[in-house]
Amino acid sequence: MIQFCATGKTGLGHLRRCATIAGAVRRLAPDEPIGLATNAAVAGLEPADRAAFNLIETVERGAFAAGLSGRGPVVVDTAVVPGLAALDRPLVLILRETPHQRVARFALEEGRPWDLIIVPNPQEHWFPEVGEDFARRVAPVGWIYRRTPAVSHPVSELLRVLVATGGGGTAETAAALKAEIDPIIAIARATAQRPFTVVQAIGPRAAPEGRLEQADEILDPGGELNREFARADIAISTAGYNSVLELATTDTPTLLISIPRNIDDQEARARLWGPRLGACHTPANRAASGSWLASCIDAGSGRRPWDLGPSGCTAAAQLILDVAP
Repeated sequence: MIQFCATGKTGLGHLRRCATIAGAVRRLAPDEPIGLATNAAVAGLEPADRAAFNLIETVERGAFAAGLSGRGPVVVDTAVVPGLAALDRPLVLILRETPHQRVARFALEEGRPWDLIIVPNPQEHWFPEVGEDFARRVAPVGWIYRRTPAVSHPVSELLRVLVATGGGGTAETAAALKAEIDPIIAIARATAQRPFTVVQAIGPRAAPEGRLEQADEILDPGGELNREFARADIAISTAGYNSVLELATTDTPTLLISIPRNIDDQEARARLWGPRLGACHTPANRAASGSWLASCIDAGSGRRPWDLGPSGCTAAAQLILDVAP
């Protein structure tokens, strides 16, 4: 069995990436058993995503390794899992963009190198400089993402501004994000010439402290946030890996807002992708973000989707199958 390990308490991103790769494994090797161990109940994945796994177990992260049996590869998505080095199985790390000074924390115990590190982006974008004592092979595979299908926009006189504030994180992070977004929308309401409605998309574990005062509607999109991105006229979103890539495949002008994460450099991602998708919010300049939002509302026009190339999920799946004993 190929065993994926993903943290779920901090949001849907880890689960989404694992499910996307697992689906590619299923297409390449239909008879290969695939398992998923996660530290929170799986919520927000579509039935097709869940169907990629033969077994889904909810266990604490510290107990991941103790519960793994068999001979197939163990695939960990950008997380530290104690006890892995003792397993007599190929070990694979999916390592998303990580600040250089924090890469070392993903080293295995007892000096054992990873058999494979999969980097889910093009090599020219980011590549971890690690030695052979850290990993036997490091392979960039390109962006791993779901392509958002074309959907029709709702027929309405009001423009639809979708605010995606994420499905995890602490109450403090949620409150801080709310404190940034509410003033931006208030500025746009005061200056835009056209009326608009604000819909806040939240995840199943979103803290109530993050609910926006400026939101006209609250929805939980489940596994279909990408479709909500496409339906929106304008989006405001945190700069998570999956959200940014799914937004990139749409024509929706987007304001990216970074939130602090232990290993995910959302600030750098927002600076890079903000100008490509629309704009990057700077906390010290809410007025500029409010003016950008108002101008997009009054213009009422979209943008060109960003070409991400083919998803790297198939290449990642083949690499995982190649290390299987």
